[in-house]
Amino acid sequence: WGMALLPDGDILITEKGGRLILADATGQHRVAGVPRIKAKGQGGLLDITLARNFATTRQLFLTFAKPQPGGGAGTALARATLSSDGRSLENLTKLFEMRPGSTGGRHFGSRVVEAPGGHLFVTIGERGDRPSAQDLSRHNGSVIRLNGDGSVPSDNPFVNTPGALPEIWSYGHRNPQGAGLDAKGELWISEHGAKGGDEVNKIRKGANYG
Repeated sequence: WGMALLPDGDILITEKGGRLILADATGQHRVAGVPRIKAKGQGGLLDITLARNFATTRQLFLTFAKPQPGGGAGTALARATLSSDGRSLENLTKLFEMRPGSTGGRHFGSRVVEAPGGHLFVTIGERGDRPSAQDLSRHNGSVIRLNGDGSVPSDNPFVNTPGALPEIWSYGHRNPQGAGLDAKGELWISEHGAKGGDEVNKIRKGANYG
């Protein structure tokens, strides 16, 4: 589902079914210590992004469909440290979990991007529930913004909005599964349309893309 190129040229590869693979000159090796996932529909082990200081910390970020009570699942973000031999994840820490999640298997979104200042952007699909992307009391159909430790930045747009979830940076999205920063450090995402109509959007603070 996702790939991350290591400084030495090796590659970490996530498989939706739950395996994390290290591909190096000797072959492919399963990496232990991944989080528990729910592999259903489009959900499973999803994106992987190296921390900007990976060369010194060996930290990375993973997104995945996390099992939730009642048989549901929600997009979640975790931080971990890759062992020196590349064969296991250590100190796995959950930084975020969408709420409330749902039992459907569609539209988890799930790209994670680290901005130059250390903030983390995570894309979340509307989980097949289009109206929920307009509901600021749910994470469905949003781009969220977190501090590197998972806490909420004080300058997020809805921090002081009653009933709104403070992690939300933008909303009204369908299923954003592409994300990256341009040369100015500004975030762009691509998201799937229902029948054609795919979109590429420059993400603005507090904007509604519905």
